[in-house]
Amino acid sequence: MAENVEMVDSKYGEPLRYDRNFQGPRQRNRSCTDVPCLILFALFLGGWVFIARYAINNGDLDKLMVPTDTFNQKCGIDSNVLNKKYLFFFNLEECIDPLVPITGCKTPQICVESCPTQTFDWETMNKNGLTIAQLKSPLICKTEKDKAALHSRADIDKAVRDGRCARHYIKSQPIFNRCMFEISDQLCRRSPSYRTRRDSEQLQLTHNVSQSKKLVMPAMALTLQSEAQARVAVSPSQVAPVNDKGDQCLQQQHDGEVIQKKMMQTNTQLAKMVGNLVTRFYNGTADVQRLGEEIVDDLVNSLTVVIVALCITLIASLVFITLMRWLAAPIVWFSIIGVLIGLLVGIYYSFKQYTYWNNTPTVPQHDLNLFKQIENLLQNPTFWLCLSIALCIFFLTIFLLVIVLRKRIQIAISLIKEGSKAVSTVISTVFFPIFSWVLLIAAIGFAVVVGLYLGSIGSLSFRMVRRLDKPFELNNENCICQGPAINYTIGNACDPQIFHDYCRTSNGHCVDTSCSFLKLDNPTYIRWAIAYDIFGFFWLSFFITAFSDMVLAATFARWYWTFKKRDVPYFTLSHAFVQTAFYHLGTLAFGSLILAICRMIRLVLEYIDRKLKKYDNVVTRAILCCMRCFFWLLESFLRFLNKNAYIMCAIHGKNFCTSAKDAFSLLMRNCLRVVALDKVTDFLFFLSKLLLTGGAGVATYYFLANNPHVIQLNHKAVPTTVVVIAAFLITSVFFGVYSMAVDTLFLCFLEDCERNDGTPEKPYFMSKQLMKILGKKNKLPPRQRRSK
Repeated sequence: MAENVEMVDSKYGEPLRYDRNFQGPRQRNRSCTDVPCLILFALFLGGWVFIARYAINNGDLDKLMVPTDTFNQKCGIDSNVLNKKYLFFFNLEECIDPLVPITGCKTPQICVESCPTQTFDWETMNKNGLTIAQLKSPLICKTEKDKAALHSRADIDKAVRDGRCARHYIKSQPIFNRCMFEISDQLCRRSPSYRTRRDSEQLQLTHNVSQSKKLVMPAMALTLQSEAQARVAVSPSQVAPVNDKGDQCLQQQHDGEVIQKKMMQTNTQLAKMVGNLVTRFYNGTADVQRLGEEIVDDLVNSLTVVIVALCITLIASLVFITLMRWLAAPIVWFSIIGVLIGLLVGIYYSFKQYTYWNNTPTVPQHDLNLFKQIENLLQNPTFWLCLSIALCIFFLTIFLLVIVLRKRIQIAISLIKEGSKAVSTVISTVFFPIFSWVLLIAAIGFAVVVGLYLGSIGSLSFRMVRRLDKPFELNNENCICQGPAINYTIGNACDPQIFHDYCRTSNGHCVDTSCSFLKLDNPTYIRWAIAYDIFGFFWLSFFITAFSDMVLAATFARWYWTFKKRDVPYFTLSHAFVQTAFYHLGTLAFGSLILAICRMIRLVLEYIDRKLKKYDNVVTRAILCCMRCFFWLLESFLRFLNKNAYIMCAIHGKNFCTSAKDAFSLLMRNCLRVVALDKVTDFLFFLSKLLLTGGAGVATYYFLANNPHVIQLNHKAVPTTVVVIAAFLITSVFFGVYSMAVDTLFLCFLEDCERNDGTPEKPYFMSKQLMKILGKKNKLPPRQRRSK
């Protein structure tokens, strides 16, 4: 008998010989699982690396970065803009918006030969006595035709007001062939040629400019002269000579002020971006730029408060997980009772609204905007009747489930407490997801870079097209092609250089007819390589997630199957990491391959659905909708099955198919427990995240509101919002690990119930509370009983 009770290994604290079919989550006596799949995965990664190297050596990202102007012309590629490879924005500030990739930049954009090398402002130049030629020279207009049609100041002013010519611009530099602001620390205080300096070198430069003022002067020299006249309030004939050093200094100082006013937006790019984003929800008021600057200022000033609040949130999450071993039961039952009371309140309110609107006839709002339609819905008695019926059904369903599953809810509460003990014991598991996040970011970056380089391999195809004068109205330009281009016709392929050289109108080059870029033709093998890259990303990302899940599962399984919890090894997470990396990468590759195939099928179905939309066939759309729904459900089920298969593999060390079969069979034999545990724990974790996130937000706002002497802010909601978002992410990481712990302990608990009977040969490894709920107990001698 003495030999029978000596069942705990002194090193690992695990059962050894009480069951020959169960070896426990031990690193020893394991073998590599699903090796063929691991080899396949390694070969696949090797092929992916080969494709990446080929793509980088043969791809050209410049093909993808070619800018497109307002007239849908590729700068430097299309026939009409062969010598204009830079894109100029009439008002670049409108493009500093996070939503530009979705909504597009509304300002006119045209192709130019070179980016502006000086600052220009029409209002300033219009005040000076310049000739029409001098005024037209620095103008940048949409087309050469627009610029050629300007014959007077009134014509220029009208073109500027109509948006056919740029009102103002500043010196810029090409970035990815786009004329961008020349950003520097001194930009607001210095102009490229006329800086606010008092040294002799700058004075000499200004003197040289004044001597050549009869020529076409840069806009800043004109600004300098005009503003100086305004300040002394005299007639032009009374103005002091420009070569007077005192007037030069005055003019330069005021020129710097004008530059600073014009360039203020350039040095507040972050504020402008925030302002443009706020515009989407702020109705585009005139104060939106000021609001953006205030938001950015609040973010910078409150950085310390935000960091402290997030550190406190992190500590609070750890404390909360620790306290859950004592507070899980009251929180769960309080949450369930709160939901039932909330449903009763909703039923009462809905029925009250139904009675009111049923006895109060109203005329519906006929406006089509969203708010009016919502108002109509809230005044519809049928809506409130249906809502009250739905709430009654939900209330009865939840109430009956609580009555039927009350004992299983108690089991779920005990497992939540056990999960809290496990996470608190192996606290390093809370930070382990950071490792998988880093790997996922690297995988995303690799896949995107390879995809871009692959997409740039191929030849450019062009088509001869006519520009629309008005919507659905083609121009009547008579563009005649001769020589090598004699066969060029509208809608057919062409070469932009040949078109430019041999296609003419009676007045010169074709303007409204062009040889325009159509698409980048990728060879067939490149398209297959792109599909390979997409599938590789799916497989690798699912593999990384699976690796994290199995490491955590092995850690918590080792904690559960250790007979005396104080004997859990100190480096349990490290042991689990090594065990997974050495023995079960093939299993992870197998499971992630299945998910990747399912995800790829879903992607193909989405592609087919997009292609078939133009045929508007009800039958095909119904079939595709059913298939998309089926594969979405299949992927969700496979995710659930894979997660439990990884847990079983971490416990028993078997291959993927065996582990999946054992996990599925075990869960199906305890389906009611599974439902109760899954829903109860998910709801509890959601409430916990909500509690911690809301607490962090309220505490931050309260501190800022009651301590104005510590920090001065324009809007207290700005740092509060940042804290709420970041706190929710932090709590999601914590409770993601917590959820994995509960899932693992649940499977271990089911295994424990089926394999053991509480005898000295087969003792239970569950907690005393779980044994009490199930009416079980261990029959061990006093000296062998565990300390809980």
